[in-house]
Amino acid sequence: MTSAELLDLLLETTLAGSAAILVVLASRRYLRRMFGPGLAHAAWLLVPAAVLAVLLPAPEAAPLPVATLHAIPAATAAVTVFRPAVSAADGAAAVWGLGVLLATMRLAMQQRGFLRGLGTLQRRLDGSWQASACAGLPAVVGLLRPRIVVPADFDSRYTSTQRALMQLHERTHIRRGDLHVNAVVALLRCLFWFNPLVHAAARRFRHDQELACDAAVVARYPHRRRAYGEAMLHTQLAAQPLPLGCHWGFSHPLRERIEMLKLTPKSGPRIAAGIVVITALAVATGAAAWAAQPGRAALQDSGSIAAKDGNAVDGHVVGLSVRIDDSRPMASSGRFTPGREQVFDYDHEGQRWEVALTITPADAGTYTVATRILRDGQLQAAPNLVVREGEDAGITVGERTDDRLVKGLELGLVVRRADAQAVDDTRIQNPPAYPAAAAAGGVGGSVVLLVDVDAAGKPTLVQVERSEPAGVFDAASIEAAYKWRFDPEIRNGEAVPSRLRVPVRFDPPVADGTPADGPAPG
Repeated sequence: MTSAELLDLLLETTLAGSAAILVVLASRRYLRRMFGPGLAHAAWLLVPAAVLAVLLPAPEAAPLPVATLHAIPAATAAVTVFRPAVSAADGAAAVWGLGVLLATMRLAMQQRGFLRGLGTLQRRLDGSWQASACAGLPAVVGLLRPRIVVPADFDSRYTSTQRALMQLHERTHIRRGDLHVNAVVALLRCLFWFNPLVHAAARRFRHDQELACDAAVVARYPHRRRAYGEAMLHTQLAAQPLPLGCHWGFSHPLRERIEMLKLTPKSGPRIAAGIVVITALAVATGAAAWAAQPGRAALQDSGSIAAKDGNAVDGHVVGLSVRIDDSRPMASSGRFTPGREQVFDYDHEGQRWEVALTITPADAGTYTVATRILRDGQLQAAPNLVVREGEDAGITVGERTDDRLVKGLELGLVVRRADAQAVDDTRIQNPPAYPAAAAAGGVGGSVVLLVDVDAAGKPTLVQVERSEPAGVFDAASIEAAYKWRFDPEIRNGEAVPSRLRVPVRFDPPVADGTPADGPAPG
C-alpha cells in the first residue's frame, strides 16, 4: 500500500468512524433511558461497524446503456481531480506513523504507571489479589490472565456485602470481555490519535461500560442497591487511568452510576425492542458508510508517454478526449503499436474508467479501432470504428439529453502518423531521457506527473505525484515535461491556466535498444 492509499484509507475510516461516533453521542442518553445501560453501551458497536464497512469492496454499478456512435470535434482540456503529491503523502504518512508511536508509548506509560502504583500483590483466599495501595481499586487487570486486584484496606473499608458486590462487578467485566474491548479502544485511539472525537468517545465509552456493568450487578441483586451505592462512595478515585483494564476510579461518573441504581430494570419486551433498534442502527450505519465510500482503485501504470533509451521512433499517434458524467473533458495522446491493445485510465468521483484501444491500419489512410470501455472493471461497451487519418471520431456510452452527456463516458479520438506532429505532440518529440544507470541495470518503472500549464499550454510547475521505483526517474520526467506543450483548457471560449495528470512509463531496453514491451500510449 502506497502512502497516498494509506492516507485515503485513513481519511475514509476517519469520516465514517466520526459520523458513527456523533450518532452514538447524540443517542446514548436516550437509549439508556428507553432500553437500559446495557443496550446504550452496545450502541458503540456502530463505530466499528462503520469503520469495517469502509474496508469492504465498493458496490458495483450497473452497466450503462450504449448510445449511438457519432462524430464529434476532438475536445481538449485538463484533468482537474487529483491526489496529493508523493512527497506530501509520504511526509503525512510519516507524521501519522510518528503519532501512532507516541500515542502507543503514552498509553503504555499510563498502563505501567498504574500497575507499578499497585505495589506488592498478595494472593487472597477468595482468588483475588490484594495490593499495597488503595487508589482506583478494586480493578481487574491482565488480558491473557485477568486478575481482580483489591485495595490494601479492602476488608476494613467495606462490609462483606459490599466486598462481594464489588468483586462480582469485576467478574462481570471479565465475563463480558471488557478488558479485550478496552484494548481495541486503546488501539483505535493510537491509530486515530489525530481525531479528538475518538478520544472523547473513548471516555464516554468507558462511562457507559461501567454503567452497563453496574446494571448487570443490580439486576442480579436488586435488593442490595443501597450497599452497592455506598461501596461506590467509599471508593477512592485513582490518580491516573488504566487503559487496558477496568477499575472503579479515574473520572467514572459516580453521580450517574448512583442515579442509575434508582432505575427499574427494563422488561424483556423493552430489551428485545432495544436490541432491534441497536441492530438496525448498526446495519444502517455500516451500509451508509459502505455505499458512500469512494473507489480506491489505484491509477494504473499504462500511461501517456513511453520513455526509451534513445530518441523517439516514427510510428502512429492517437489523440483522445474523454468526458465523464458531464465533467470537463480530459485530454491525452501518445504512440500506439498497431494491433496491440493499449489502455488509458481515468479516475472520476471514485470510479475508474478504462478505455482500451486496439488500432490496426487498414487501407491507405484508414484504421480500424476496436474499443473496450470499462467502469470499475465492468465492461460497458465494445464498439468497433473505422476512422480516416487525421479525422475526428467519437463514441458515447451512457445517457444524453439535449445533445449533452448526462451520465456515462464520451470519447473523441483522432489517429495520425507520428511524423504529422503538432504543438501538442511535443511530449512525443521530447521524451524523457532514460537514466543511464537504470538502462544499464534493466530497471523499468513509472512516474505520474502533475503539470500546471498557463493559457498558452506552457508548463509553469511540474510535480511528481507518485513514482515507482521512487526517485529513479523523477528528475528525467520533470526535465522533459518543461519542454512539452499542451492544449490549454477552454472555458467560456477562452484559454485558461489548468492542471493535468501525465503518466510516464519507462520500459527497460533490450539488446536491440527498444523497450521490452514496446512503446506505451501517451
